[in-house]
Amino acid sequence: MKLYSWDIAPNPRRVRIYLAEKGIEVPIEDAGLPGRPFLKPEFLARHRHRRVPLLVLDDGTEIGEAMAICRYFETLHPEPPLMGRDAKDRALVEMWERLVEWEGLHAVSEFFRNSKRSFSGRALAGSSTAIDQIPALVDRGRQRTALFYERFEEQLAGRPFVAGDAFSVADITALCTIDFANFCGLGIPANCAALQRWYAQVSARPSVKA
Repeated sequence: MKLYSWDIAPNPRRVRIYLAEKGIEVPIEDAGLPGRPFLKPEFLARHRHRRVPLLVLDDGTEIGEAMAICRYFETLHPEPPLMGRDAKDRALVEMWERLVEWEGLHAVSEFFRNSKRSFSGRALAGSSTAIDQIPALVDRGRQRTALFYERFEEQLAGRPFVAGDAFSVADITALCTIDFANFCGLGIPANCAALQRWYAQVSARPSVKA
């Protein structure tokens, strides 16, 4: 078994934090080119998924996408639960995790991939065909990120964690989204007190520091 990661990317980090929370050790190989914003050519040629994270099982099965990988390990190692304990809890965790990904992480990615010169011709992750950047998506990504902050400021008012009373994969995705946004200059607005409180709290967790 091997997990292909990329130290500078937010999606593989979601899985690494999840594994650290669980105390699961998996061999990890960085698929990125050192010092360059590209995946290694040999990784892209070998794996049709062309994205990280990618988990390769001992029988050769390839599992891509962060939450699919986390779901695999959650089934094998249900404690401590990071995807909910009962039907209602699992549904709420999945709902909020997906909202974070679609409204937050995708918004920041839209801004990033359409604004950075180093991603010219690579506006969509995983594509083997050149995809042009769209300048208008830079402003839209910024606007979407602001709306994400508004929604999650409201959600975290009076709650310790994104999906309720327990730390979950929804918090992991939200943390990685905001750290990515910080890197892009789209950090949490100063008036989002609940979000700032939550961010400081989860950033101090040992799994995140690791």
